[in-house]
Amino acid sequence: MLLSDLLPDHREQLRVDPKIAGLSEDSRRIQQGMLFVAIRGSSADGHAYVNDACARGAFAVVAERPVTVPAGVALVIVPSGRAALAAMAARFYGHPARELTVIGFTGTFGKTSTSDVLRRLLDGAGRRTGVLGSFGARYEAFHQPDRGLTTPAPVELHAALRGLVAAGADTVIMEVTSHALAMERVAGLTFQGGLIAAIMPGEHTDFHRSYEDYVDAKRLFLGYLAPDAVLAYDADNPAARRLASDARVAHRAGFSLDGHPADLTFGDVRLDGTGASFTVNGTPMCSALLGSGHVRNVALALTYALNAGVSPEATREVLRSLTPHRRRMERYEAAGRQILDDTAGHPESLRATFEVAALIPHRRLVLAYAIRGSRGPEINRRNAEALADLAVDGAARLFVTSSTDIAGAHDRVTEEEQDATRATLTSRGRPHVFHEKLEDTLRAAVSESSSEDLILLLGSQGMDHAKRLLRALG
Repeated sequence: MLLSDLLPDHREQLRVDPKIAGLSEDSRRIQQGMLFVAIRGSSADGHAYVNDACARGAFAVVAERPVTVPAGVALVIVPSGRAALAAMAARFYGHPARELTVIGFTGTFGKTSTSDVLRRLLDGAGRRTGVLGSFGARYEAFHQPDRGLTTPAPVELHAALRGLVAAGADTVIMEVTSHALAMERVAGLTFQGGLIAAIMPGEHTDFHRSYEDYVDAKRLFLGYLAPDAVLAYDADNPAARRLASDARVAHRAGFSLDGHPADLTFGDVRLDGTGASFTVNGTPMCSALLGSGHVRNVALALTYALNAGVSPEATREVLRSLTPHRRRMERYEAAGRQILDDTAGHPESLRATFEVAALIPHRRLVLAYAIRGSRGPEINRRNAEALADLAVDGAARLFVTSSTDIAGAHDRVTEEEQDATRATLTSRGRPHVFHEKLEDTLRAAVSESSSEDLILLLGSQGMDHAKRLLRALG
């Protein structure tokens, strides 16, 4: 595609008009014939890497201020590199979002699990639904893995959307994080539907200055909703309720498990080791997913589906057949032990996991917890406080790891994060055993447990590999 087609509003700046083979904001990914976009990030300024991009073969550079480029390399100055990158990525891939019904989803917890439940509900009503989020872009046999971002950067985002279209999807549920909203990764998109889960304090404190700043970032989500969109939200959460009330959409619908005014009221909730039963506006329903957190996830997905035209009869059949997503209150056996595996990395999600553990018969709990890397000491301090309070059984063993053998660049645990976790556990009187490597932690958990015990795998950093490592031990 010609540079002038990628930047039609800046043609007057072009002295040359090269054919562009690809684009990126990361100079390390630039190859011959590509376009480099210089973006000022929170930790680095892309303008400092213009020379590197040109040395790697960039044919064009888009920047926010004048920079020096070699003769023959096109230079275009734009007001916002982020906005330009999003617009160019959409054009480069032929505006794939226009060929899909895009449903945006934001909130603190449950985006991945809720998205999967909603996917099944929509597919049960005849839609062909892909999901773009924590596990990458997925639709039937198509899978584009994530690169460490729940909501991808614009180039990867639009490439994924084009892949979903090519694979046959007509709908996509997109997890939209506060980072993505603040950094304009979804700029230019329109959401024909939306979901707002609970927005909780204490998350992403490494990025947001305060809870109010976090909510303000989530508020940007409202600007992407189409006027005729259906918006489902958690009416029990004050922030979600407030954002939903401010949304300019044709139809909004809330749910409540706690007695707040809502379109769908969930009551008579009963949990056990096989799932949950409940009533929806008085009608009995059930789900095979474990724990109260999953009841809330199901409630949000169901609220959207019913208000988007899916029949109650179709939803009942789907809910009965649900299975947990990987590492979302997932129960399985490995190495001769029963395992409850969850990405819990926040005090509220840790409490939810212990609630589910109490529903599963066991002699003793054995805990393996992965410290949250690259998230700052404060969230790790609060998690350690929650662990100390929750793991009150004197017979329970607690193993803690920084997963140095597994964690990627985005998840590496700093010395400050490790110290915050361990010092807090010690100060709260909670004995623990620390291993740097996840494999050593899992081996110790298996060694010091029996087949009658329940091993809880907690945390996200590196733990995605735990099932594989446990089965190798067995």
